[in-house]
Amino acid sequence: MKITTLEKQILDKIKQRQLQPTPKSYFYARNVVLWILFGVFAIALSLGFAMTIFMIRGVDFALFEKLGLSAGEKIIYSIPFFWIAASVAVTIAAFINFRNTRRGYRMSLKQFAFIATLLALSVGSIFYAFDVTKYIDSTASENLPIYNFIVPFNTNTWFDPAHGLLSGAVRDRESESDFNLRDTNGVLWHVTGKKIKVEEGLEWSSGDRIKIIGIQTGPDEFVALEILPWEKRLVKE
Repeated sequence: MKITTLEKQILDKIKQRQLQPTPKSYFYARNVVLWILFGVFAIALSLGFAMTIFMIRGVDFALFEKLGLSAGEKIIYSIPFFWIAASVAVTIAAFINFRNTRRGYRMSLKQFAFIATLLALSVGSIFYAFDVTKYIDSTASENLPIYNFIVPFNTNTWFDPAHGLLSGAVRDRESESDFNLRDTNGVLWHVTGKKIKVEEGLEWSSGDRIKIIGIQTGPDEFVALEILPWEKRLVKE
């Protein structure tokens, strides 16, 4: 077989540099790693979507009014910029990662965005339904000081008894104006009140989580002025 000049030059360079063919196992392992990373990105994207919905549904204008925020501030604080930005960043990273897989080049950005949206909707809804979002929000607010700076109105905002904000799970409810409430720190509060304002349509009992606006009267005593649901509920027709 006749070897051309170009082929001879290539062979000579291979011999000089002592190059060896890359084993198939390398490409297999690389592909596996890329798909694992894609799975991680997919979960992160779903969590980002779930947290975005959680924050939007958790917007509480009653708290905004109490804090005296302007209309512009209400709009700014109603949009979960951090979680939206995190979701976009994860989507971009997932797309770049996917394009590096064996057949990733075949899918366009539009196709990928469509599939990513469906994935985020389905898996994110499951995370939201099983209260994974509440756990992430409360854990982050308790353990990551920076989180409360970049996400100022999270679930932890409603635990500030000294400033009239209390939240937790109802325990031993005697009546609407006399019950116990266990906060996220495990402290059991005795809540009382007269002519407490309750949001229209709100039904609650022992075990339910609620928010309360009122006055702290002791280390574990609280007088309720208004009771609100833990999160905004969908309007039923």
